[in-house]
Amino acid sequence: MNLRTALLLTVLAAIVAVETIWVRLNLEAFEPVLTSSLLFFQLVIAVTVIAVLRNLIGIKSFGVFGPAIIALGIAGTSFVTGLVIYIDIFLVAMVTSFALHGLGMTSSHRVAIVVTLTALTITILELVGEVFHAHQLEAALLFPVLITAWLGDRFVSQVLELDWIDPSKRLAGTFLAVVVAFMVMGVTPLVSFIALTPETWGPVILLNIALAFKADLRLLERRRFRPTIETSGEASDVLGMNRRNRDIIERYNPRHLFPSMSKDRMKVTFHQLGIPTPATYAMVEGPEGLPHARSEMERRESFVIKPSRGYGGEGILVVTRKGDAYLVKGRLWTLDALMGHIKLILDGQFSRGLSDVAIIEQRVVSDARIAPYHAGGVPDVRVIVLEGFPIMAMTRLPTKESQGAANLHKGAIGMGLTIAEGRGVNPFWRGHGGTVEVHPDTGARLRELTIPDWTRALEIASLAQAASRLGYAGVDLVFDTSGPMVLEVNKRPGLEIQNTNLAGILKRIRHVEGKLLEHRFVPIPEKVRLAQRWDAEGWR
Repeated sequence: MNLRTALLLTVLAAIVAVETIWVRLNLEAFEPVLTSSLLFFQLVIAVTVIAVLRNLIGIKSFGVFGPAIIALGIAGTSFVTGLVIYIDIFLVAMVTSFALHGLGMTSSHRVAIVVTLTALTITILELVGEVFHAHQLEAALLFPVLITAWLGDRFVSQVLELDWIDPSKRLAGTFLAVVVAFMVMGVTPLVSFIALTPETWGPVILLNIALAFKADLRLLERRRFRPTIETSGEASDVLGMNRRNRDIIERYNPRHLFPSMSKDRMKVTFHQLGIPTPATYAMVEGPEGLPHARSEMERRESFVIKPSRGYGGEGILVVTRKGDAYLVKGRLWTLDALMGHIKLILDGQFSRGLSDVAIIEQRVVSDARIAPYHAGGVPDVRVIVLEGFPIMAMTRLPTKESQGAANLHKGAIGMGLTIAEGRGVNPFWRGHGGTVEVHPDTGARLRELTIPDWTRALEIASLAQAASRLGYAGVDLVFDTSGPMVLEVNKRPGLEIQNTNLAGILKRIRHVEGKLLEHRFVPIPEKVRLAQRWDAEGWR
């Protein structure tokens, strides 16, 4: 904890202490007001319960605020009636959002239509309640209803960006959080006790602070990383999301750097520093760039179109010319259709409504030495780099199931790579029983893969991390016929890489941190050689 954070917490504690003393001294006069304000204390309990479910248990949900507000809305009526109302509203928003996404509609108008139909749904419910004297149907509160509509649209966006599995788990977790929060906040004696006992207000805040700083590995993460824990024998070596965000990201990746991490800005940096990256044909930042993009696509035989702020591979088109048309995912597109896709990128279709930049770049042709180990698409390699030292790596190998995408969520195979040699270890196929020895489409024995030009690839990854100014980064590489290239740098690299290596990355982070005083300022090639030696020695 730095001095600034400690000072802010001290000021917060002083404010809460003053408020507590003031209310306690005047409790008799304030009691009627506090009793009539139990709604606010129900919200206090709801957000604390949901925070515990997320950060201690590991339940995934769409935020804390949304589920708490929905639980509060249900509390205004009977549980069954309230839940039915909000599920109906969610289904209306979800179906509407699915239909509008299929039309390729811009996000602004899509959200406006979803909210409009949600408002009409509320109106119909109130009319039905009035006609049939079912006053329960009139209990829907406006704010929770809007949150529920947002939840439906957000769910659909994530399904289209990723797949059904993770968003569905997050949706189930959201409704579980709503139910648990509703049950706890419905315990009237508990709510009244907190409301009328100002001495409890500070401890509630302290409880949240303590859990935020002390919870390292969530309960469900122990299950998720069980193979790694069983292999290494030490749960303390495994990095969980809480510790990653609190200790690693907060320490090594200052937030003021995040705006400069978009793909378009990083590509400019890579080109300027001579770090290998796919050639950039056009970067469309607004309507004025559309004519140049059109002329570049007209004269190229193949290229890739991608959003700068996209997520999960959504919005990326791999394009090959076929006469006067363009082949994309087995379908022929016109040039006008490609231009329409670029306009959707600019409008934020694939960046959750935020205005975006469209990049048109070189299509990578996969190195022939890797070809037997993937089906279609281009495999990539993720290298985790800490202060110039590569500490863990994995490759993602496309399959027919993933439709050529190097995305584990869509069915690609993940496999750990040794830092010392770039040799494959523990091939892992999510959703298919875990470990797999042979590629399901090509028949290649996966553990026989050794990444070509490995030391050079690690040096390029370390250079990209240094260029980003982040201290801890996940660098994605592809292997073109001309050699390794950087695709992007991730400021919050995922944690599944530990399962593909059957090793906890926290052990390696501690190892490097113990060597930084001596080796922080050595050149990148020397850092790579040191990391390879440490890996060969087992990071002891």
